[in-house]
Amino acid sequence: MEELFRTYRKEDYSQCEALVNQAWGFDSIFYPKTLSDLAKHMYTQGSVLGSNYRMVVEIDGKVEGFILGLCGFLKTPAKSILFGFSFLWKLMWLANVRSGMKKKLVNAMSVHEKNRAVLVDKGRSEIVLFIVSEEHQGKGIGTRLWTGFKERCREEGVDSIVVETNTLGAGGFYEKLGFCHLGDFDSPLHELATKGGQPCIYEYVYNKLAQ
Repeated sequence: MEELFRTYRKEDYSQCEALVNQAWGFDSIFYPKTLSDLAKHMYTQGSVLGSNYRMVVEIDGKVEGFILGLCGFLKTPAKSILFGFSFLWKLMWLANVRSGMKKKLVNAMSVHEKNRAVLVDKGRSEIVLFIVSEEHQGKGIGTRLWTGFKERCREEGVDSIVVETNTLGAGGFYEKLGFCHLGDFDSPLHELATKGGQPCIYEYVYNKLAQ
């Protein structure tokens, strides 16, 4: 098995979106397919555009994991806001989707962002999107992807890194990496994907003595 950790390239996008769908099951949450495809694209491409650190792991020629991060001291992405408006425009004009479903999704996004903002200020360094395929979890790949981002942020003088997750998701994984629970918040978006889980924010704080 040949592993290659490298910078994200545009041609990796379709494989990254497929990993997102595998992890969160967009095809089973949203319907019809046109809405599912738009939601997957919004979440995946929006995360790509909202990050300034992008690394993937390629195993035997296939992307099997990636991390998208926002390092607060690097150049801030400029296209993510325009992309958000573009998504809303496409959603409103999407055919074969009931207006009630469209409004429900837009409202869920709005409530999510509002409640999340109570815990996390915009512009903070954070893990935007982080996935390793089910087949390759538990092999240290995620730890290596995280370490690369952590070290880059440390070099830039970052004090802490946050990540949004769920109590039924990767909370235990982040605790093993040294993250601590920062707080919970309510999110209709999480309720769609993770029934019964609690959306939350974890934080990694650098040990100044170790630096």
